[in-house]
Amino acid sequence: MTAMTKREVIRTLLSQQIPDRVGLNEHFWPHILDNGWREQGVTDENWATRYDLDLRSQNWCKVPGPRPDLETVIEENDSWKTTRDGWGAQFKFFKKKAGTPEHIAFAVTPANWQSEWRERTLAIDMRTTVDVAKARQARATALAQPQFLTYAGLAIFEELRRILGDVVMLESLASEPEFIEDFCTVITTKHLEYWDYLFREVGLPDGLHIYEDVGYTRGPFCSPRMHCRLVQPHHHRLFGFFKEHKLPLIVHTCGDFRPHLKALHETGVDCIQALEAKTGMDVVELAKEWKGKMCFMGNLDIRAFESGDREKIKAECLGKLNGMKALRAPYIFMSDHSIPPSVKVADYEYALDLYRTNCRY
Repeated sequence: MTAMTKREVIRTLLSQQIPDRVGLNEHFWPHILDNGWREQGVTDENWATRYDLDLRSQNWCKVPGPRPDLETVIEENDSWKTTRDGWGAQFKFFKKKAGTPEHIAFAVTPANWQSEWRERTLAIDMRTTVDVAKARQARATALAQPQFLTYAGLAIFEELRRILGDVVMLESLASEPEFIEDFCTVITTKHLEYWDYLFREVGLPDGLHIYEDVGYTRGPFCSPRMHCRLVQPHHHRLFGFFKEHKLPLIVHTCGDFRPHLKALHETGVDCIQALEAKTGMDVVELAKEWKGKMCFMGNLDIRAFESGDREKIKAECLGKLNGMKALRAPYIFMSDHSIPPSVKVADYEYALDLYRTNCRY
């Protein structure tokens, strides 16, 4: 029997069916080459080719700040850089360690949204964020490769976090629901304008990979009731548009999102990616309830990889891999977020060897 292609494997998994093997994907933290991997012999970041992954991604959708005059580098040294974007938001980006940027300060609030930001945001022409000729060429090149091609971008909860900051976002979810509803409506409209233009002028991908951090280490940022009232309607709008184009949807979310899994499924999510092990999630346990309804990607505890202990790496990889195979649950083998420079190249490649020896369903 002829082996399934990479696209066939991923399409089958995202349709909640079982192909001839478990899928394979991975993300790597920025600056991983400069922070140790180059010294270990890795010379470029063409990860899909180097590690024969099943997916590759291109394009990136987020709503640009309506005040480009505010954009600046505030401070920079060898270890980090602090910037201000077109939303007036300040972030500290680290150059020599893995992780998300530190939140410093934010300008958009419920008090000034109507007077200073709303009309400027509505006036943004999302077409200007797309280099059509470049995107067409990139798509053609990607589709000539064997990997399943996704377009990537943010959704509304991640936009809330990066534009308002966590504190104002959380306070507003509880005390300013009218502001949240209006903000989310405007921002989601901009996303729909972007995707409609990209699909028409550039063409469709194989699927979508959308980033939407709805959880942190101890649970979701908001209650399921609040999520269903203030967030889910905008997921329905955006994700429903993807479904109108018959595109499978992968959603990345950090943290423990389990109370929101039902709502995510209801909005058309086909696969959840990340599944951070340190938050208490176990993909095998999730699959016992959700196989046949949801594909899962990730959950390999990066702490085992960082330990350098081959027995711990083996136990982690084969425990998840064999557990999902035994359940015949759709699974894509991947770390529980991204590979940091603290993982040795040889240890990551050992995990890949375990996968390739044991990946057949």
